Amino acid sequence: MVDVIVVNWNSRDDTLACLDAVSSQRFDGAMITVVDNGSTDGSIGAIAGRYPAVRLLPLGANHGFTGGLAAALVRSPARNVVFLNNDAVPQQGWLASLVDAIENAPDDVVSAGGKIVDPSGELIDFIGGALTFDGHAFQDGFRYPLASRQEPAAGAEILFACGGNMISRREPLLALGGFDDDYFAYLEDVDFGWRSWLAGFRVLYEPRAVVRHKSSATSQRLGDFERGVLFERNALQTALKNYESLHDVSGALFFTFLARLHHYATTRNANAAELTREPFSKTSRSSRGLFARARRKLFGAKPLAAIDDPLTTMQFRAFEWIVAHGDRIAAKRIIVQRLRRRCDAEIFERFPLQIVATYPGDRALMNGALFDLLRPSLPAVERTLSDIMRK
Repeated sequence: MVDVIVVNWNSRDDTLACLDAVSSQRFDGAMITVVDNGSTDGSIGAIAGRYPAVRLLPLGANHGFTGGLAAALVRSPARNVVFLNNDAVPQQGWLASLVDAIENAPDDVVSAGGKIVDPSGELIDFIGGALTFDGHAFQDGFRYPLASRQEPAAGAEILFACGGNMISRREPLLALGGFDDDYFAYLEDVDFGWRSWLAGFRVLYEPRAVVRHKSSATSQRLGDFERGVLFERNALQTALKNYESLHDVSGALFFTFLARLHHYATTRNANAAELTREPFSKTSRSSRGLFARARRKLFGAKPLAAIDDPLTTMQFRAFEWIVAHGDRIAAKRIIVQRLRRRCDAEIFERFPLQIVATYPGDRALMNGALFDLLRPSLPAVERTLSDIMRK
């Protein structure tokens, strides 16, 4: 038996279109589970009315993609489980291809990832991924024409499958801890892929299992800065949990994070010059003079600088979460490392870490002598963002 799991949050029309395509797949012994994260757009009634055989799990509140999947997994009786984005439309033969890929794979394969293309079917969404040294990841070739990139063959090894179109053997998936529920959304599939490899398992690619994806149709409603907090905190905790030796990589991780925070703070906020002046040098004009002294006496001291930029705040909020949950991350790291059967050097010989200037200021950072000293010694390649994805 295979269980196709879809998570819905106020996306009635997209989810119905997804279910239309899933239901048309010719495959015996398949069940469909839809987890609803507290939708208020009539999703539950519409799904139940059109597809009474679908198992509905209404959670009553938004538990995110990871919370929705976890709720379905603990209730699933299936041998294999499929994770499918609700804004994806499977093509004919999709389900049979995924099941065939996992059922005929060797025992050390825990997951298989399918192909994801844009709604036109001509542009790449996912045919494999790239992990950066700081825990971020990219869909390699994103938005480039399919014919412009060499696609992995059926059964080729990949570091991680995309959580929007993948199949896993349920028992080893649960034994590895499943998707980390602290992630809510984003990079949970990257984290799981890395954990799978370090625990001695493998992940394969199945190009026949094709879905057309609207890309971020649901997640855009979270807002760019809320999503940004999740991206930043999830990337950092992915690295902190999974690297074999934090002593070898922590300098590069935290120096890079702080350099990005510094760039935002000093270029995008009020009175930012006060943040960069030398000790005992003259302060900014706004805090000097008779009027300024009188104002401070009457109304209190005016801040020397103020954080009023959403991107700077995003970085702070992400790091605040890491600090607040440090003990929890450390405990999870212990569990992950106890599962280790394969060293990181072996993993990244197969899938080199990516050194990519992604953020404003990254190019100067990564060309600097201090970054070069701190750079991880694991196998890595330098790439440009434009080589990886097309905006």
